[in-house]
Amino acid sequence: MTLGTFVVRADEPVDFHLHTDASDGRWTPRQLVDHLAARGFRAAAICDHDTMRSVAEAMEYGAALGICIVPGVEVTTFWGGRQWHLLVYNADPASERGHGFGALLARQQDALAAAAERGIIALESHGYALPSLAEVVNGRPLLPVHVLQAAIKDGHATNLQTAHQLVKRFGETLRVDVPLEETVRLAHAAGGICILAHPGRDDGDGRLDADLLDRMLRTIPLDGLEGHYRSYSEDDTARYRDMAVERGLLISAGSDSHAPGFPVDPRPYPARWVVPFLERLGLDPADFDGQGWYRGADVVLQTPQAP
Repeated sequence: MTLGTFVVRADEPVDFHLHTDASDGRWTPRQLVDHLAARGFRAAAICDHDTMRSVAEAMEYGAALGICIVPGVEVTTFWGGRQWHLLVYNADPASERGHGFGALLARQQDALAAAAERGIIALESHGYALPSLAEVVNGRPLLPVHVLQAAIKDGHATNLQTAHQLVKRFGETLRVDVPLEETVRLAHAAGGICILAHPGRDDGDGRLDADLLDRMLRTIPLDGLEGHYRSYSEDDTARYRDMAVERGLLISAGSDSHAPGFPVDPRPYPARWVVPFLERLGLDPADFDGQGWYRGADVVLQTPQAP
């Protein structure tokens, strides 16, 4: 999987955190790329959870439409007693040096399928039938999220959170993760760039702060932070950009879009906000005058409308 030489101009829109139906998204690869093309995006990344199954199709289709689709994956990891999501870009698990990273992803998929099977047993053994499960899975590898979606479709829960609470009531957490240290080591061996996802989002364990980041960096050579994210305030963006710059880390930008309007559409981050990251990806940022993001910037993120 190679990007080739791809020129991205300073104010062209980019989004490096997008999901498809290979994990818990509802975009097919082609639907997502069509959406991006219709709205003038120049570069984007598919970062499904723990799988790169959609990447090759999206890259090939994107190239035909003049969009650079960067290969990516969002790996569910643990460190310091909690989970962290790690965005890995440009890793090639099919290469000789990427064998270990490919094996890690395969291990994750096996563990996810096993967790899903346990979730099915937990629900059905307590009287919660899942007749819609086959329709939800639709021929894809079985994942825990499919069990939760089927529980919603079959009227046992109202959303993913309540569905997860129902399964946990019967002793199944559906938790699957791998060590952060191992993931970064194998991703780097595979040529990957490792960016900590949404460090300013609190999923119940608190946000990443400077002290915690420094402890992490003592043993784990992260490459960067997701400094622009859909739910960040301007203060959040400034905080994580400053944390990255002070430590010589890259800054990326991503919406975490999973489907049309859910939680948001892909966001048109100006490429000039993440120029060093573009360069590490092997892209060619053009027409960059040195002015990236700054507090109080008069840039409004409004997705261009399709013609």
